[in-house]
Amino acid sequence: MLNLNSLVTVICSCYNHSDYIEKALNSVINQTYKNIQLIIIDDCSNDNSIEIIDKWILKNKTGLFIKNAKNFGLTKSVNSAFKNVEGTYFIDLAGDDVLLPHCIETQISIYNAYSQDKIGIVYGNAKVTDTINNTSYIYYDKFFQSKKTTSPTDGFIYKEILNHSNTICSVSALINTALFKKLGGYDENLAYEDYDLWLRVARKYSILYVDKVLVERIKLKTSLGNINFQRFNKKALQFKYSTYLIVKKTLKMNLTKEEDLASIQKINLEVKQNWKVLNILLIAKYYILLLKLKFRK
Repeated sequence: MLNLNSLVTVICSCYNHSDYIEKALNSVINQTYKNIQLIIIDDCSNDNSIEIIDKWILKNKTGLFIKNAKNFGLTKSVNSAFKNVEGTYFIDLAGDDVLLPHCIETQISIYNAYSQDKIGIVYGNAKVTDTINNTSYIYYDKFFQSKKTTSPTDGFIYKEILNHSNTICSVSALINTALFKKLGGYDENLAYEDYDLWLRVARKYSILYVDKVLVERIKLKTSLGNINFQRFNKKALQFKYSTYLIVKKTLKMNLTKEEDLASIQKINLEVKQNWKVLNILLIAKYYILLLKLKFRK
């Protein structure tokens, strides 16, 4: 049994989130669970985010504020902030997302039911607010509309994460700090952080799902889902190439033929996605991975 009052660190990363950052920070201090360390890192915003954060800290008298002198990107920024983490667990919170009041208390209760060294992540559901279409929906209700299963799985789910039959709602994840440190943090060669981390965690540790809406996720015009199929969008291309690098890693991570099949399923999915933007070079790279999987013993 773990300490019921374990310290939880929230790393709130901000880049041009002036319209949302105050709400995100308020959601941290309004948690029913109170033993929280707050670290805020701004990745050289060019709006008035820094001014808003400074005023918020002055008013609420909490939070370590790190200001990047230049834009480093999310993976480097969070890794930098992680050096100051004191909590047994931590949350990687974007400056445009919101923790619901019971979020951390619910996650801690799940961790406390199991042995710390066996659990890597506890995650839950999310309400998604789409600011483009002025709609909202529950994250997993939409994700599983086209799937054979109707709800997330948990346990040792490396294969399910790899073939995309299951996904982790990243904003709802409470991560084991010791494990994150052991894994070396986020891969700074990647344009985004979560899929790679989930696979590395799931390779050795159990991941648990709690069937509750824990967070509100804000979907903006600049969100990946809205730019993913823009052929000449630099950010979208960086994300797609990062996905290729992650899938390439799995060829060394896989232990069974079933996991190789999961890699093949993921590759086929990514090939379809890249055909939509005519990313021929990346498609060719994926076909090379398919050949390696087909002919290896």
